[in-house]
Amino acid sequence: MAQTPEQPFPCSFRCRSCDYTSAVAKAVCPRCGSGGGMSPEPLTGGHVVDFVPVLFPPENLKGLGRYVSVLVKLDTGCQAFGVFRGDPERIQVGTPMVVAHVDAEQHVPFFDVA
Repeated sequence: MAQTPEQPFPCSFRCRSCDYTSAVAKAVCPRCGSGGGMSPEPLTGGHVVDFVPVLFPPENLKGLGRYVSVLVKLDTGCQAFGVFRGDPERIQVGTPMVVAHVDAEQHVPFFDVA
């Protein structure tokens, strides 16, 4: 996802002409062809599409210990991968989630159950 001066990472982007949403800012909207630009929108929340408990984190997330990798369909229509630090038993496909915070260094959204 792109980072803009107006909006901290991560966010989604919405076409100013037709409301198409994307995780990446585009110069020309792929839906309507408008070159009018896209407005950044902050991540707020959504619902779980998929999740995987991670027992052995990758090098850049080793400090987290065990966590759950979640794919969340955001209220904006985009999907975002993030981290859930709670008990995996608390979530299932469809569980409502909110963005608790965003790790600015790793550019990772942390979600919590809504």
